Amino acid sequence: MSSKQTFIGLSLANVPLINLRLEILENLRLFRNERFRQQFPGAQNGEIRPIATERYTWYGMPNALLTHILRDSIVGLESAVGGAVYCEALDRRVMNQKIMEATKDPFSLGAKGTAACVYNALPSLIEKDFALELAKPDLWNKVKQFYKEVRNPIFHAYQIAEHDPNPTWKCLELLWEIYQWLNSWHPLEKVAGGMISWSEETLKDPGYVSPMSDQYARRLFPERSLLHDPEDDISTQDYSLEKIKFVKGIYVRAIDRVDVSLVDCDGKKLLLAVPPFEAMRLLDFLRRAQAARGWHAPENSGST
Repeated sequence: MSSKQTFIGLSLANVPLINLRLEILENLRLFRNERFRQQFPGAQNGEIRPIATERYTWYGMPNALLTHILRDSIVGLESAVGGAVYCEALDRRVMNQKIMEATKDPFSLGAKGTAACVYNALPSLIEKDFALELAKPDLWNKVKQFYKEVRNPIFHAYQIAEHDPNPTWKCLELLWEIYQWLNSWHPLEKVAGGMISWSEETLKDPGYVSPMSDQYARRLFPERSLLHDPEDDISTQDYSLEKIKFVKGIYVRAIDRVDVSLVDCDGKKLLLAVPPFEAMRLLDFLRRAQAARGWHAPENSGST
C-alpha cells in the first residue's frame, strides 16, 4: 500500500480493491432486502425518521442518504476499473508512463466523456477488446444514458429528489452489471491477491450477493423503525377487551404521534398510530384489561 502527502497535509493511501467489491455487495444486500427499503418514507408515503444500515444510522433526509450511497458506489466502481487496469498492466509486464498516468487520471486519454474514458479508453490500454463498447454494446448503451442522466448530474450539484429507494436500487443493480464486465477481464482471484490472506468464504463473497437473513434484518431494522401504511391506522375505539391479545411495543414517533403495536386474538398484527392523549387513554384501557383478566403489572417496572 503506497501513500502520499498532499500540500495541505492530508495523507492518501491506496484502497484495497477487494474493499470496493465488498462495499457494493453490502449496498446490494441492503437494497434487495424489503425490510431495509421499508424504512424509507417513499416506500409507503410515510413520514421521515432515522434509517439504519449495517454500519450507521442516518438522521438526515432520506434522499440525501440515497444520493450519498449511489455517488459513493459510482466512485468505487470507477476506482475499481482504474485499479484493474493498473494490476493487469503489472501482471502482463506492459506498465508504462502512459498507463500509470491514465490510472490516476483517465481524462488524460482524451476520450469524449467520463464514461468513455473509464470504460473504453482505460481498459483498451490493456487490450482493445476489453472496452465496454466492444465487449458488451447493449450494456454500454445503458451506461452512456446512465452517465448522462444520473451520474454526471449528481456529481455536479444535483441530488436524488425523492425518498423512494427503488430507483436507487435499480441504479445499483446496473453498477453490478458493470462489475460483471470488469470480472470478465480482471478475474476476482486477482482482486483478492496480495499480501493479505483471505478466508475461503471471503473469497467467494465478491462474486455473489448473498441474501440478508430475515433474523439478521430484524436485528438491524427493528419493528419500531419501519414505516407503515396509513390505512392500517385504527382508533382505540375500534377495540374491545376481547380483541386484544397482547401489546408488542410502544414507540414515540414524534411529539404528536405514538405508535402502539398490537396482536389480536386471531394473531393479526395491528398498529395504532395515535396522538399522545389517546395513547394515554389506551394505556389506561390496557391497565383495566389486565385487571379484568387477572393480570397485574409489576411495581417499579421501569416503563414510562
